[in-house]
Amino acid sequence: MTIIQDIAAFLTSHHTFLVTSHERPDGDAVGSQLATALALQQLGKQVTVINRDPAPPNYRRLPGSSMIRLGTRADGKFDALVILECNNLARSGLEGLEGLPAVNIDHHPVNDHFGVLNWVDPEAAAVAEMLLDLLRELPVRLTPDIAVNLYTGILTDTGSFQFSNTRAKTFRAAAELLEAGVNPAAVAEEVLLSQSEKRLRLIGRLIETLDFDSTRKIAWVRLTRKMLEETGAEANDTEGLVNYPLSLEGVRISLFFRQEGNARYRVSLRSKGDLDVGKVARSFGGGGHRNAAGISLECDFQEALDRLVPALQALLRETDDDEASQSS
Repeated sequence: MTIIQDIAAFLTSHHTFLVTSHERPDGDAVGSQLATALALQQLGKQVTVINRDPAPPNYRRLPGSSMIRLGTRADGKFDALVILECNNLARSGLEGLEGLPAVNIDHHPVNDHFGVLNWVDPEAAAVAEMLLDLLRELPVRLTPDIAVNLYTGILTDTGSFQFSNTRAKTFRAAAELLEAGVNPAAVAEEVLLSQSEKRLRLIGRLIETLDFDSTRKIAWVRLTRKMLEETGAEANDTEGLVNYPLSLEGVRISLFFRQEGNARYRVSLRSKGDLDVGKVARSFGGGGHRNAAGISLECDFQEALDRLVPALQALLRETDDDEASQSS
């Protein structure tokens, strides 16, 4: 049996499920959770969805979103756990998961394989893309509601099909979801074109902090707690803001510094092409993918810059040298 068939058998044979994903859930996390929960309900299972943090506003009207509970513990009696897009249990931010037989489905390149069943595919564009393969092994119908959730996960984790993780299989999956009832224009309007005034004002403040390294190939913006307070924006209004510096011509790596304490920053990294910012993030105790990664640093902003920028400049030189040697 394949790992997908093993997971299908596991889901069929268990009855009371907890479904969760990572802290600060993004579109793939929320969409994948809801699609999984709706599919399990079709199978007659009891399903509870618990997240540590609320979904960003643009995902709160996805089909089934009312199922999501917020909490810090896995309260309840469950005989199985489905954990999505987490490279370890701690990333969920929930206590009480230890001891539950877990199905671990992820597409991060580094994963602790903490489940009784582990399906990790770093080539997948999104966990939502993987779940479509899983649904084919289950006696469930791909309803419009499930399809919208999966499409949202794929759309957001590929940057609207712009990122390098987008592959032919990704477009085939999207086509299948459209055939199942997804209206791509409606999803784009809801997910991409429905930001709040507070978020837009926050973006304006953020752009004022734009800065570059000496090569102007690395750009960054900085969000302080004061900026959130003054604009009235929520913490989850910051999703995707790291991509603004990356949109500049000539910029190959972007950073988004978000202040979480007087001397604590969460840093999001994005890159173009073959620049593996995930490798740099892992060297600082973080993680992620080749073109999208994250780090938490216990230091002030200037020290964070002084530590990260030289490492990213070295990555640029190394990547350019590799490309030059391959072309010669």
